[in-house]
Amino acid sequence: MAVYLENTGTEFLAKDGSLDQELLLQWFKESKRIEAVQGAYYSKLFDSGLEIVFRTVNQGDDIQIAGVDMHMSGRCVWNAKPLSTVGIGEPLLVSLLMTNADENCAFVADLIHAATIDKIDEDTSLSLQVCAFPRAMDVYDSRQAYEEAAAGTALLDEGKLLPFNYIMARDESLEQKQRDQYEAQEKLMLVCGPVLAVEKREHGEKDSSCLVATIRTEMGHLDLVFSAKQLIRDLKKGSYVVASCIISADVLSQ
Repeated sequence: MAVYLENTGTEFLAKDGSLDQELLLQWFKESKRIEAVQGAYYSKLFDSGLEIVFRTVNQGDDIQIAGVDMHMSGRCVWNAKPLSTVGIGEPLLVSLLMTNADENCAFVADLIHAATIDKIDEDTSLSLQVCAFPRAMDVYDSRQAYEEAAAGTALLDEGKLLPFNYIMARDESLEQKQRDQYEAQEKLMLVCGPVLAVEKREHGEKDSSCLVATIRTEMGHLDLVFSAKQLIRDLKKGSYVVASCIISADVLSQ
């Protein structure tokens, strides 16, 4: 499951160490059904654009919820084509290593509503609405401030999408234990760039909200979804951000 409670400010969904099943069931009943290959999605959309996606499969005459994911709607659209699957798949959810038309960049993303498409392979061209959920974010005043703070270490190229863990998990010069550690987090992406815009989004549920910061990448604009609690210092338009994140991509068309 791809659920980001801290990023989205929906910690109220946590109950006794797991997700609040009563609240999830209520949202499921309020969701819109989307037909899929070998099952269906049920989508609950909040005022902020936050989407709760229930992945369901048929078991006889019954419907079983196979997983729950989160995605943030927005205006960041990338055109990409798949290269290979990443990790262990879940029902109606797939993670892919993808590239652009020129094949000069690569990124890993979870595909929301992937099973609405009959077939996905290397010849498939996908239009994706994308967002990212940072695990960690460092905020600087400028690119220069980032370079000074990171002096003596490898610097990220501005706007470059780097599937660092995915690459390191396949580095045969490393011991297997190290490769396994990278593989456990192989969907994490590294990216950095100046913040073009920041907005607070209200979900319309239990006074909850989150922040969305837009940056520019080599694939196009990318919305970072986070909460103020994840930051040591304030992030604003013009700030420079370095993030380790999971990219979520909603399939718009092929």
